[in-house]
Parts: sequence; structure tokens; C-alpha cells
Amino acid sequence: MKLLTHSLFVAAVLICQSGIVWAVSVDIKTPIGDITVDISHASTAGQLVEPKDPTGAGFRPPTIFSAPLPTGSGARALGQAGAFTAVADDATAASWNPAGLTQLEYAEMSVVYRFSSQEDQHHSSSRDLTSGADRYSNDELNYASAVYPFLLNGQNAVFSMNFQEAYDFNQSFTAQFAGSTQQDISAADNQTFYESTTNRNSLGVNTVAITRTTTEVESEINQLLQSSLLSDISFFQQGTIDAFSPAFAVDLTPRLSVGIAVNIYVDGAARGNAIRSSLAAGYTGASESYTEGTNTYNSSSMITVTGIQYVGPPYNQVEQPFSETAGPITFSDTELYTNESTYGVTGMYWEENRTEQFYGFNATLGALWAASDRLTLGASVDLPWTGRGKQTKSIQHQVTTFNSNGVQVAQNYYNATDKRDVEYTFPLYWAVGALWRWNDRFYSSLDASRTYWSDYSYKAEGEERINPLNGESYSSSNSDDCWSLRFGSEYLCVLSWTEIPLRGGLFWEQRPATGSPDEYWGVTLGSGISLGKEPGRLILDVAYSFECANDVMGSLIPGQGMTSDVSKHQLFVSAIWHF
Repeated sequence: MKLLTHSLFVAAVLICQSGIVWAVSVDIKTPIGDITVDISHASTAGQLVEPKDPTGAGFRPPTIFSAPLPTGSGARALGQAGAFTAVADDATAASWNPAGLTQLEYAEMSVVYRFSSQEDQHHSSSRDLTSGADRYSNDELNYASAVYPFLLNGQNAVFSMNFQEAYDFNQSFTAQFAGSTQQDISAADNQTFYESTTNRNSLGVNTVAITRTTTEVESEINQLLQSSLLSDISFFQQGTIDAFSPAFAVDLTPRLSVGIAVNIYVDGAARGNAIRSSLAAGYTGASESYTEGTNTYNSSSMITVTGIQYVGPPYNQVEQPFSETAGPITFSDTELYTNESTYGVTGMYWEENRTEQFYGFNATLGALWAASDRLTLGASVDLPWTGRGKQTKSIQHQVTTFNSNGVQVAQNYYNATDKRDVEYTFPLYWAVGALWRWNDRFYSSLDASRTYWSDYSYKAEGEERINPLNGESYSSSNSDDCWSLRFGSEYLCVLSWTEIPLRGGLFWEQRPATGSPDEYWGVTLGSGISLGKEPGRLILDVAYSFECANDVMGSLIPGQGMTSDVSKHQLFVSAIWHF
């Protein structure tokens, strides 16, 4: 006997909480009476959209971005603000203009020491970033050399071995960051569920109804995530790149000389100045989530009824099985819901970067021309070079999460160390200078130079090449090239038993930064004393340098509108022994 669709009577009945229709009851007329079958949606869907876990930014240079700065060499040169390209008449000439070495008449040894102190006063346009002043200092062996003059085919020639502190990474930074974020997340999801149920019929023995339901669930979720975080940040960076530089210079004519220095660069690890940085941040915060969701349930059900009917006279009834199918029966429901939760978090983040086995090579070329008895012109070029090494990045991160009642619900630890080959590309530098002798005891010099910081880049194994000043892609974020001007003078006081030079200078220079170069101004003073007579004369020199700048170092914390007012004091002390 076939069960016809027009014999179905479908009635919707409330069988769940919150007034939402989750199921229907279907009355089916069979040969043995009405069978009521409850049909419900298969499973459920529409889960809360959780905030995504943070992902790493890839292998990067030290967390706070800055460029290593050339330190300059020698108390005599820096007493004249570094306007030394056309002077270059002491052992440090190998770093300023190797051609000037031919002016040295005696074999000599020299050593230079540098003392440095810097204060950075930070200010930010962001109310979330608070930082006062950072003060840090260091002292380093700045230069050491041995010089040997000789004659080559009747012309003056000089060979020297030099050690120089080429680049300084010293930096310190502390701040407090109060960050808040708000994010709207919208998501849509479609899922299909299947479910089979069996309902025993109450009108006859062994009579059952089997239901197969297919439910498609369309979910739309809108979530507002808000978080606030208070962090104490402490950053420290140190290290040097040193150069061992054999140099050679020769007079081509009595008025023209040329020279070359081959620079072999290594990190300062051998003397306790490895390139490393550390960042520590302790933070507390809270995260709130408010979610509104809609689930639409569209179900289609097929019903199969199997049973036994008894036919014939009461005294001789016969069991007659039957099976009927009905459907599809469709019905829909909509669920609206909200979810609100709050979590607190405390954590500690620590990162250390260390660069080891660093090396590189380049050459410094120079020329010096005595155009007249009063005027000397000089030029030098420091060729671009690539420094390679191994950088180890170590990260430790601990996060503890609390619910709205202050009960700890999770504690997570993250500890990772990654070591990769890295390379820094350092830029071309050139300088030209002029010296004017007012008389035998007094001269002035002027230098102009340019450094092509647009070529400065960083590349880690497996990562794209980036601009180290802001961590962005090198192809789309180059730094501007930088100029500098330096002016200096020296007056020699000749006494019966010694000579005392009086030196002074002014300088202006640009330094690499995101956007446009930072501008620094400085003044220098210097003097010295000569003891003994040739050979065996000892020359002691001292130089003081003060430099300052306003609204610079914006690349320290990119995107936060932070700049700094900088003041730096340096003292150079040198000793030269002729023998």
C-alpha cells in the first residue's frame, strides 16, 4: 500500500528554548494509524570567530632599526672636525686619504683611544608612546698603526699597517607603550550536516519510523575585538666593525701622490665587542570580544516508515509487513545569538640578536696634489662592500591569560632560536678636500663628502632583501644619500722646547633615516704637545667633539611619530712615537 504525499499533515511545534523553532513534528497516516515523527536539524554550526594567533615577521636585523655609523679616526683629524682629506699628514691618513702617508718622514707607531657619551631626549606625537631620556656611553680603542717610509725608484713611498674602529653600533633605548586596537571581523560560513534518527511507533509492535535529515547551515558572524596593552620596553645594542688595513702610498711627482688601503673588516668579538642587541618587554593588557551571529538552518528530510499490520479475521490474523517513504520535507529556522567575553593577559618578551663570524673586504683609494705652496687638494673614495656573517636570533615569550574573574585559564611559553647566514651591503663613500696655508704656522681646510646610503641593505638566508632602517622591502624603501661639510683650522705655537697646536672645527652632516636624512651639527676643539727631538719624538694629542641634532632618529620606532633630540660628547686621545 503506497503512502501518498497529500495524506501528510505537517505541524510545527516548539521544542527548544529561547523561542527558536529547531524541529517539526510530522503526522503520517499509515494502515495501522497515525505515526508522529519528530524531525530536527542535523547537528549545529556557527562558531565564534576567534582572534588570529600572531605570526612572525620573518628573520630581521635587530629589533630597533639604526645604521652603524663611521667613527672617524685620530685626535688630530677630529680636532679639526674631520676636515682631513687634504691634510692627511699623520698615521691615520690610511683611513682619511692614503695618499697623504707620503708626507711622513719617520717610522712611527701610534695609538688612539675614544671616549663617548650620548643623551637622547625622545618625544612622540603618539599619546601611546612615552619615553624620556636615554644616556649611554662607551670607550674604545679607536686606532693603532705602524708606519715605515722608504724610497722607491727615488720617490717617497710609505707602507703602514693599521687597525681602526670602522663602525659603531652602540645604542640604548627605553620607553613605555600603551597600545590599543579595535578590529571588526565579519565572516560567512556554509556547512552541511547529515543525521539519521529512529522513532518507535506507539500504535503497533515493531513499527518504526526512520528519518534521514540533511541540513545546510548558513552562518554570518560579526565580531568586534578590542585590546589594550601596556608595555615597558628596554633595548640595548653594542658592538663594532673593525678594520685591519695594510696601506701603501707613493709620490708620482714631487707634488702628486696616490695611495691605497685594503680594508679587511671583522666584528669586534676578538676584543669583547661582538655585534649584539637585546630587547626586553614586560606587558599587561586586556582583550574584549563582542559577537553577534546569525545561523540559518535549511533542512530537507526523507522519512521511511516500516511496520507490521495484521489482516484477516481475529481468529486467523496474518502479519503483513509494509514500508512507506515520504518526502522530501523541508523546513527552515533562524538563530540569533550574542557572545561577550573579557580576558586579561600578562607577559614577558625577550629577544637577543648576535652577529658572529662577520667579515668583508674593500679598498680606500686616495690622491693628494700640492697645487701650489699654499693650496693642497685631496680626494678619496671608500669603495662599497658586502659584509657577511651568521646571525643568531633567540626569542623567549611567556604569556599568562586570566578570565574576567581573575582566574588563570592558560599559560603559554615560546622559546625559539634561529641561526642564519646574513649579509649587509655597505655603501660607496667619497670625499674631496682643500687646504689653504695662511702662513707656515696656520692653515685651514674644508671637506665635502657623500655617502650613498640608498645602497645600504640587509639580506638574511631565505628572506627578501630589506632596508635595515625600517625593515621594509629594499626594492620599495630606499634611504636617501647623505652629504657632509667639514671645516677646520690648526695654528702651531712654536716654543723653545716644544710645539703646541691649537685646533678647531665645525661640521654639518646628514645621517640615514626613513623619509629624509637626519641633520647633525658639531663643533670640535683640539690641542697637543710635542716631547723630545727626532728621532724619538713623542707627540700627544687630544680632541673634544660635541654634536647635536633635533627631531632625528625617527626610524628607531617606525610608525609611532617618535623623534629625538641628540647631544653627544666625544674625547679622543692619541700618542705618536717617531723612531
